[in-house]
Parts: sequence; structure tokens; C-alpha cells
Amino acid sequence: PAQVVLAGKQDDIRWLIAYARDLGARRAIGLKVASGFHSPLMDEAAAELSSALDTVVFSELEFPVWANYSAESSGHVPTNLRSQLSNTVRFSDSLSAMRTAGIDTFVHIGPGDVTAGMARRTVTDAQVYTVSALDDVPDVAAALTVQ
Repeated sequence: PAQVVLAGKQDDIRWLIAYARDLGARRAIGLKVASGFHSPLMDEAAAELSSALDTVVFSELEFPVWANYSAESSGHVPTNLRSQLSNTVRFSDSLSAMRTAGIDTFVHIGPGDVTAGMARRTVTDAQVYTVSALDDVPDVAAALTVQ
């Protein structure tokens, strides 16, 4: 809830970092990413992805899938994938909506644990697990089985 990530052109992001304190931010850091993901800077890539998705037949989902761009559960995978690429990520809103829907356990899968920490701060009454390496899988699987 207290963290904001901005995407933009490099010069604009550098300007923002330089003046962030003057604008009221406690701190601003640049993230090492390959592009302006989750922003209109990805519109061209989203169009290419859209063309590729048009060639895929998707089955009906067997479980709810939450889209971070809308903070809602939606079963239309192609729309979610297209929209996720160039729209804002509403991470806190998504977690809060999932918690309101009764989801009380979250698993961060991938390197590091940044989103796990954000999840713990957002949905304080939920269980949050982290799988950062294959070695983590047995312990997290065992914890999830006990629940």
C-alpha cells in the first residue's frame, strides 16, 4: 500500500528519481528492467501478443484467475494477458479483493521475496509463503497440505 512503481522513458524516470524528495517521496530508486512493462510503452508488444493469442485455443479455466490490471477474477485469459502487458498493476487492490473473496493463503513463486513482503503488509491476516528455489517446494507444499 505504501509503494508505487512508475514506468516511463529513461530520461523521465531519471528526472523523477532526482526530484522525488522534492515531490514528497521518502525515496525513489530505479529498477533494473528491460522495458516499461505494465504501461502504454508496451502497446506495440501488446498488439503483437494479441496476434499470437488469436492463434491459441484456451480451455475453460478450472479455478479463478485474478488479473492484476483489474483486481478482479476473470475467466477470459487472452484479454487478461493482453491487458496485463500495458496496464497498471493493481497489486494491493488484487490482494485485498482476493482476501475479501475468502482467499487466505498466498504463495510467491520466483526469485527473491519482494512481493511476499508486500503481500504480508497488504493482507495482514493471510498466510504468505515464498518459493524462491526448487529446494523451497517441499517445505511450502507440506505447509499447504497441513492447512
